[in-house]
Amino acid sequence: MMATEHVTKDSWQMLSEMMAAHDVRIDALIEQTAPGDTGSPASMLRLLERFAIEVQDESLHLSERPLMPGTNDYVLSSLCHCTTIQQALQQLANAYNFIHAGNYNQLECNERHLIYRIDDRCFPYTADARQYIAFNLDMVLVFIHGVITTLAGSAVPLLKIKSRNQAASQSPLPATFTETALSFSASCFELHYPAELATRAIQRPDGQILNSALVYSELQRLGTEPFEQSATNFPLKVRLALESGLRDQASVARTLGCSVATLRRRLTAHRTSFRQYKEQLLNQEAKLLLMQQLTLEDIAHKLSFSDARSFKRAFRSWNGISPRQYAERKS
Repeated sequence: MMATEHVTKDSWQMLSEMMAAHDVRIDALIEQTAPGDTGSPASMLRLLERFAIEVQDESLHLSERPLMPGTNDYVLSSLCHCTTIQQALQQLANAYNFIHAGNYNQLECNERHLIYRIDDRCFPYTADARQYIAFNLDMVLVFIHGVITTLAGSAVPLLKIKSRNQAASQSPLPATFTETALSFSASCFELHYPAELATRAIQRPDGQILNSALVYSELQRLGTEPFEQSATNFPLKVRLALESGLRDQASVARTLGCSVATLRRRLTAHRTSFRQYKEQLLNQEAKLLLMQQLTLEDIAHKLSFSDARSFKRAFRSWNGISPRQYAERKS
């Protein structure tokens, strides 16, 4: 069962220190990513995603093989032809192994359990990554569980989790999975599910491509039912709707069960606006697309700008520099 409480202060401190080591201010990312929700597993995954964009490395500088931001979404899109959970998890493991050039992700299915395993003991970590490795891999386990529940279309029974983390107090797992057996100081990182989950058919929402945003939303839904009813977190609910692919106020308001006028009024009460959240999301997507070396015309089209000139003007207003200057700085 997913937890309704926040992760531990030690985990939060670990996340803060990891970002500070690369001159990234966590409070600034919180303001852009998850205001009002400072510590739930889904919000922490969003912060890690934002951190990856800032440092232009989805491995968060923990690996000697940097990964372009957007790699996770590319991997998730490769699951589109799978029909069962076992097929999807095997494809997930294969894709990550190909990217990292090693057999670090493994899937085992026996008479009792379906096990997703990460054996990182020979992984090429950077020299200064040691203190953050276990925390990051525990967050990876949370993410993979989110992938599984999203594919299944509902909550799935998680029987056991194993972690190489030697300090449970610095792990997000105890507060995230309150009714799951946890084992620390293990030889590998593992998620254990009932064997019958292997043959469960994948559920594909109409018109939706599996991506990180959908996984975060599913984790939020599973773990924070009281959160969903809380007016204090209305801005984050708006952001979740935007991340799901909605872009206009009417669609977001309809999804949240309110009028456009109520949407505006409630965001104003939080000293923010729909435009501010939409621009933050567009800016994040623009930076990802720039690192993928798309033309400005293609980026403008993907983000629904009328032309490249309009996109360049908006990007400069958001960041104080042109798209070309941003790409040159990050190259």
